[in-house]
Amino acid sequence: MLTLFYAGALTLIALFLAFKTGQKRLASETMLGTGDSFELLQATRAHGNLVENAVFFLLLTGLLEVSGAVSNLTIGILGDLFILARISHAYGILQPESVSIFRTIGAGTSMLVLLILAALAIWISGSWLLVNNWGF
Repeated sequence: MLTLFYAGALTLIALFLAFKTGQKRLASETMLGTGDSFELLQATRAHGNLVENAVFFLLLTGLLEVSGAVSNLTIGILGDLFILARISHAYGILQPESVSIFRTIGAGTSMLVLLILAALAIWISGSWLLVNNWGF
């Protein structure tokens, strides 16, 4: 059920960023691509970057949750960090010139959470594979 919560929260963030992108599209009268609008580029990258990272987060979190090999506390801590990181990144990338410590902290924390989730997934599945003759 934790993954369901994070899926909902990330969807709300994605919808907000999609709305911001739509606003920038209308303001710049650019319906496809980003044209010459730096603000539209910022908005599309904030939205795109969230979606690119959220897919891996939700997939790994859901599978780890279903496996039962990772505690709810661990998933909750990593999930909360990921949500805060994605908000921080989106805020930072939407700042003038896209230069902000929030963007750096958000990107770095997102990568760290994904690295931890990937390592847990490989460790848990690798242990199972060793014991079960690689699944054969």
